Amino acid sequence: MFSVSILEARTIIRTIYKTYGTDLSGLAMASFRLRLSEILETHDIKLPEDLVAILLEDPEFYETFIRDVSIGSSDMFRDPDLWIDIRDRILPFLLKSNLYPEIVIPESVTGGELYTMSVLLMEMGLDYRVDLVAICRNEKIRDQIQKGELPHLRFKNSLDNYEVFHPGFSFEPFTEIRDNTRYLKPELMQGVEFRLQSPDQPVCSEKTTLILYRNKMIYQNAEMQYRMLKQLLGEMETGCYFIIGIQEAIDGFGLEHMYSAISEDLNIYTKRNAY
Repeated sequence: MFSVSILEARTIIRTIYKTYGTDLSGLAMASFRLRLSEILETHDIKLPEDLVAILLEDPEFYETFIRDVSIGSSDMFRDPDLWIDIRDRILPFLLKSNLYPEIVIPESVTGGELYTMSVLLMEMGLDYRVDLVAICRNEKIRDQIQKGELPHLRFKNSLDNYEVFHPGFSFEPFTEIRDNTRYLKPELMQGVEFRLQSPDQPVCSEKTTLILYRNKMIYQNAEMQYRMLKQLLGEMETGCYFIIGIQEAIDGFGLEHMYSAISEDLNIYTKRNAY
């Protein structure tokens, strides 16, 4: 149930844009209002106008707000069939023609996919051969990811997913218990490059061979979906792989000339030659 009206949500979006220059207008309104309601409850803020006042007065809280309003896939090895395909087909192909291929995960929030890719690469003995890049909105999100805390439900779901991905094995050895709390081992982040998100900095480089942009578009409105797809596809080199969420769609934006489908079931695409 929403405790924030559409008008109040739009006021919050305008406040953030005018005060900090961050544009949240591309977020799908229903999921944004739900997230705002959760933030009010989590931080014991009574009214939406109180949230506006805090955002205006407290830049530190703004950073926390951006972390809390961001949505990411938390469970590791979610959609195991996709990770099997990445392991068995995509990575071997990329390594044939690239000495050090770069994998980019834009808008990293929980680190679920980042840690998944790190475990996959480490198991294959390829962590030294692949450059892994995570792009975060701010330092709070980056620090939260690097902390590697693994709540019980997320740990259980991740274990279940991993058993499908690698039957008979467990990724539990990649975790450790500290102060009665489970964490992913810090060495999983060794060699990972973290970048802070900037509108002036491109997501891709000439080395980028795979972009994981999964479960982002379902929380965006159509205008933002189009804008992000056009930007990412425009930055990619020919042959770069682009993967979106199982429940998301890339067709219908008039950009079909820029990509080819590799697997429509798993939503795996590749950048098409412009000529």
